[in-house]
Amino acid sequence: MSSGKRAEDQPNVYCSNPDKVKEIIKKLENLDVMVDIFKAMGDRTRFKLIYALWFGELCVCDLALAVKMPIAAVSYHMRYLRSLRLVKDDKRGKNVFYSLDDDHIAELVSIALAHTQEERGGR
Repeated sequence: MSSGKRAEDQPNVYCSNPDKVKEIIKKLENLDVMVDIFKAMGDRTRFKLIYALWFGELCVCDLALAVKMPIAAVSYHMRYLRSLRLVKDDKRGKNVFYSLDDDHIAELVSIALAHTQEERGGR
């Protein structure tokens, strides 16, 4: 057993690396935006929209057809995704075109796809 210091907030817990724990605690305080991003992507409908945009820019009407939803419902979800900077819009006349906000979002989709396609070895 380590001869670490006692944690102040949890009197029966010993801490082997108090400096590292303090650093992590500080970083954990600022997770709200990241949690919101994963919540948004954890919603099946919103992930379908993000995944559809992974293939390229789409007009809101084409996006609605692709995911089999009314345009109003797609627009509602897109507003939320835009607020988290997961997607961006480009208004062209009466049409609104959506695309993934940046390569980071495309990378998250790529990583999720690769993870689902990899073979499970050893488990």
